Amino acid sequence: MVTVVKIGGSILKDEKDLELIVHRVRDYAEADRLIVVVSAVKNVTNELIEAVENRDKSIEIVNNVYDKYVRLLSKVSERKKFENAFKEISKMADEMLKITWSVRVIDEVTPRIRDYILSFGERMSTVLVTASLWSAGLEAIPQIEPLIITDESYGEANVIPSLTEQEIKKISESHQKLIVTPGFIGRTVNGRFTTLGRGGSDYSATLVGRFSGAREVRLITEVPGIMTGDPKRFRGAKTIDSLSLIEAVELAQLGAKRLHPRTFEPLFEADMKVIIEGLYDEGSTKIVTQCDPSPPIKGIAVLENLSEITVESIRMVGKIGAAAAIMGEAQRAKVNLVSISQPASETTIHLFVERSSKDRLVEKLKELQGSLIKSVESKDVMAVSAVGCGLSRPEVFRRVLKIVGGYDVKSLSRGLSDVSVTFITDREEGYRLAEELHEVIVKWTS
Repeated sequence: MVTVVKIGGSILKDEKDLELIVHRVRDYAEADRLIVVVSAVKNVTNELIEAVENRDKSIEIVNNVYDKYVRLLSKVSERKKFENAFKEISKMADEMLKITWSVRVIDEVTPRIRDYILSFGERMSTVLVTASLWSAGLEAIPQIEPLIITDESYGEANVIPSLTEQEIKKISESHQKLIVTPGFIGRTVNGRFTTLGRGGSDYSATLVGRFSGAREVRLITEVPGIMTGDPKRFRGAKTIDSLSLIEAVELAQLGAKRLHPRTFEPLFEADMKVIIEGLYDEGSTKIVTQCDPSPPIKGIAVLENLSEITVESIRMVGKIGAAAAIMGEAQRAKVNLVSISQPASETTIHLFVERSSKDRLVEKLKELQGSLIKSVESKDVMAVSAVGCGLSRPEVFRRVLKIVGGYDVKSLSRGLSDVSVTFITDREEGYRLAEELHEVIVKWTS
């Protein structure tokens, strides 16, 4: 049987992490064939993004990334393996320097070039982790070229399932005991590197699990599973023992634990388990098929960086296509609508977007003033979401609404199969609401 193990970037920061990773991989390799999916070393993706955006410092940043990998390699690999891995990483670093120098000279970067530069983090990590495993006596085979085949939507590439399945089946049928491959990145049919979006390594791992026929996928990170809330913000936050697939999808979509929104999508078409576990502390969250009604609410997720854009006009009332025109402006501005609210009177439309894209959409909407809309206003807000199968039961939902009744809620919406509810409020009230809802969850799980 095959097990897929994903190593997150948050646990790839020093030689102690790599020692713990080697021990964990050794334990799992005793029972199964393993495919290890790796992220870039901690902060490397952010540093490469900075190299793309801050071109005056791009060469310095790229050299620092290279030095980081070489330092780690020197501490975790024995001499012969160090030499081979050093040559491979140095070759990649030369490519990376050439492309960043070119970008600096012409002072322009395309989405394709951006993805190419970002791909070096995961590819270097593949070499680093493979060398660490070999030096510990584990015969790992590096698969540096990404297994995921995508279209050419650089930055948020879409997977081509049939071609991806062919690539993964090639390595799963090779009968190699231990394979290491990069997450987060894919490649087009022409061999150009793409990225799957932030958190894409989790999605890569579940895709590899699906197409390799794996019995389970283990996502290893710095915290022991998915927690009831961010432990840095919520007192008493604890690990959730198990989540249904629908609950996990909702939490991922709402930004819990920075999971890629599509992480659990492959589970709908595969008979495999996903276990999210910590490297440092005991504890894990198992993703299961069926909803467990106890506790009725499993977790709280918060989206802080949101803005509300309010469009008002009596000209929209009863006018077919008015709402479509508003949405069309969002599409033209390339702004994702996180949430939408409109009263039955049709006099107002509330659009909730990421704060960084607010100005683009406001500017577009103001072009409709005088013809379709009267005014456009905006302000900062936040979303507070509660997730749990129990929310589909009226008595549980009423209890939540009773708590929310003490707050000024701008919008309320239900999620997939009514297992989540999202409230949008002013920022200050949002924090208090989230804390109060989390306290209820802690009491239910005690």
